[in-house]
Amino acid sequence: MCGIYGVIGAAGELAPAMRAMRDALRHRGPDGEGLVHLKGAILGHLRLSIIDLTEAAAQPLWDSGRRVCITYNGEIYNYRELRQECLAAGLDLHSQSDTEVIAGQYLLHGERAFARLNGMFAFCLHDARTGESYLVRDPMGIKPLYYAETPAGLVFASELGALMRSGLVSSDVDRAALQAYLQLDYVPAPMALLRGVRKLREGHLLHADAKGGRTIRAYSPLAGPSPEQRRWDDPVAELSRILREVVKRQMIADVPVGVFLSGGLDSSIVAQMASEVAPSRIRTFSIGFEDASFDESRHFDAVARAIGSEHHTEVLSASAMLEIVPRIAEVLSEPVADGSIFPTYLLARFTRQSVKVALSGDGADELFAGYPTYRAARIADRLPMTAARRPLLAAANALLPVRHENFSFDFKVKKFLAGLHRDPILRNARWLGTFLPEDLPDLLEDFQPAPQHKLEAMLHEPAALAPRGNALEALLRTDQRFYLQDGVLVKVDRASMAHSLEVRVPMLDLELADFARSLGPEWKLRGRSFKAILKAHAARAPLPAAVVTRPKKGFGAPLAFWFRGPLRDLAGDVLAPARLARRGLLRPAYVTRLLEEHWSGRRDHRKAIFNLLLLTMWLDALDATPRFVG
Repeated sequence: MCGIYGVIGAAGELAPAMRAMRDALRHRGPDGEGLVHLKGAILGHLRLSIIDLTEAAAQPLWDSGRRVCITYNGEIYNYRELRQECLAAGLDLHSQSDTEVIAGQYLLHGERAFARLNGMFAFCLHDARTGESYLVRDPMGIKPLYYAETPAGLVFASELGALMRSGLVSSDVDRAALQAYLQLDYVPAPMALLRGVRKLREGHLLHADAKGGRTIRAYSPLAGPSPEQRRWDDPVAELSRILREVVKRQMIADVPVGVFLSGGLDSSIVAQMASEVAPSRIRTFSIGFEDASFDESRHFDAVARAIGSEHHTEVLSASAMLEIVPRIAEVLSEPVADGSIFPTYLLARFTRQSVKVALSGDGADELFAGYPTYRAARIADRLPMTAARRPLLAAANALLPVRHENFSFDFKVKKFLAGLHRDPILRNARWLGTFLPEDLPDLLEDFQPAPQHKLEAMLHEPAALAPRGNALEALLRTDQRFYLQDGVLVKVDRASMAHSLEVRVPMLDLELADFARSLGPEWKLRGRSFKAILKAHAARAPLPAAVVTRPKKGFGAPLAFWFRGPLRDLAGDVLAPARLARRGLLRPAYVTRLLEEHWSGRRDHRKAIFNLLLLTMWLDALDATPRFVG
């Protein structure tokens, strides 16, 4: 895993901008750096060496004929097969790296090569023969890639913070992206919080020709319609076969590999499979909590014993997580209001002390229906939402008591009632997010409504690709495109790369994703059972029964308690009325009401406070960056 940056169609003196982006991304690649000036492009790279640790694999990397140059972040899991194809075609490869394989495949197949890559990646490839350049992102959107058109050229980087510090992009906040963040807790691709900056979408490429033309298009089959539902003699056996192959190829590395083990079903399956295919005893890593409502020690300890892993645990106190709060906006680079960033960050730091690569179970919930919202959607579909019923539901919502435990019953019920909406896609967004569209005029100063219909239309795009009549798959495709890609995976990438740790996600392998999308809904949500096929697989594996049958539990932080206790002063200071008034973005009276209701215990505003706290801390960092050049 690495950090990439550069400018396509570079014009002017850009050395200061290149240095600034390099320094902003140094945590992503501490093992080496490179900068190449080409005719029509500047490519920069910071290396975290995983495959082929020699200088032959250093980047930016030229093919042996110096026809193609590439700066690349990620891993190609089928690179060995693709490498053999390159050699058979007579290409001269001077390294053992997957980076050179991408260049070789491009020489053989042109841009069609990108659809042949199975992995997580973001890269810029420059063809010196034609002057063309390509920005490319993997089909599941695992690795990040930001870009912006500027007077200096098309500038790109792995993180928004690098573009901010370059001085080449506008420091104006994009109003539509801001309003999307407030509602969803993340900024959905292709939006970014800075005006003029974009994220390249999953499974898409940006083609820049020698004349300055730009074309963005999908290249991946996963960016198209869902595969047809298939018939399997034994779907559980087929899943087990695919999982085995996926985990086996994702454990390939020239450095030590470990596994995140949370005690939940998904990470337990990954760890169990890794223990079967690894040539030696695997190492697993877990975080325990002093707070009993968050701690899962007995579950991950039971899994570690069952699979015989060399297990490592670090027990966290609230103070350990609180220490990183002042840095969290810098770590994220662009706000993602997910409280699990704190334990994820500390788990990555702890794991990096022993290994350089870790496998995680992320992605299974969105592919196989692991969230309670999917079952809640079925319940909500049976509730007639008449105009007369809405005041009754609102009154019932207000009467529920306030408790601050992790995912307490009243918190979930209030979220369910507040998010009810006739449209299942918009209802799902209201459940998962924080502020509702109707809250924004009261929250934002000088409110100028961004075209809400455009955001709603974008949220509906993935659902249109699901098989007709499959309501569950429509929600899953939506969560894969947005909540997973722009929320969960961003959090994992930033938390891990802050410590130069590569995290791989076997559940999002293309073969497994294709299989999951081909299954009927009965293999995912069956009665009260979530992830039915994963549980059926786990029941055949040597995993503790309690892990297979236990309900979903989040990997979070006690934000509700923190904002009434150790983080009260910080929240009060960052969101102080005078401070907000000077910036002129948020209405101080509205934010003060949220804080006071939470502090008094009348309401649980943990999500709203965290959302606004991260946004304001990010804006503080933005204020300290160079202003727009040109």
